[in-house]
Amino acid sequence: MDKYLVDLIERMNETSDKNTGSGFNSSETISWKALREAEKLDNIDFVPQLIDFINQEKNKNNRDRAYFILGHLTKNTSSPSATQFLINRLTKESDKYVISSLLDRIADLNKPTGTDLIPIIDATKSDKWLIRHSAIHALKNSDDKIAEHTLIEILEKSEDPNDWINSNSSLNNMGTSTAIPYIEKHLTSRKRDVKMSAKLAIEEITKREAIN
Repeated sequence: MDKYLVDLIERMNETSDKNTGSGFNSSETISWKALREAEKLDNIDFVPQLIDFINQEKNKNNRDRAYFILGHLTKNTSSPSATQFLINRLTKESDKYVISSLLDRIADLNKPTGTDLIPIIDATKSDKWLIRHSAIHALKNSDDKIAEHTLIEILEKSEDPNDWINSNSSLNNMGTSTAIPYIEKHLTSRKRDVKMSAKLAIEEITKREAIN
């Protein structure tokens, strides 16, 4: 892998300059600056190198950093193959923090019709709330109807208010009028965040439908 990427991952993992004392500024640390640097990458030649690295790397922290880089690189270059690779990696990881972070990267990526969303959908059924909530959020920016159907099913069957909030948020981003009757049921919720997320989702879907 390119020496620059190796160095970037090392800097992202750097902790020697972290200090919790008075006056500590996290935005001045080596790792913080490296993370911001990674967010701006747009060299598509790095994509296959990162994929090879992830497939071979045994250290989960290094893979996690590579997912971060590849996720932002994919967002900046619109690489469908890299998007699918990241989705498929959900079935290869076991650490809930790594999976949740990976799902957060996937949420920002466009997922056109034909993208295999099954690994994300399976993750929405996880008994670990950290994974489940990130998976629901990761269905954002999906064109396939199965994504909307999955979110509607969560609104109907889940008993976790945070599942509803995350579903409403994702539907706010990509839902159609089909979802409105299911979202409307949450407009009377006693939980303010649930009610507000439903209201905002309906407003955004209505605007989108009017334009289309």
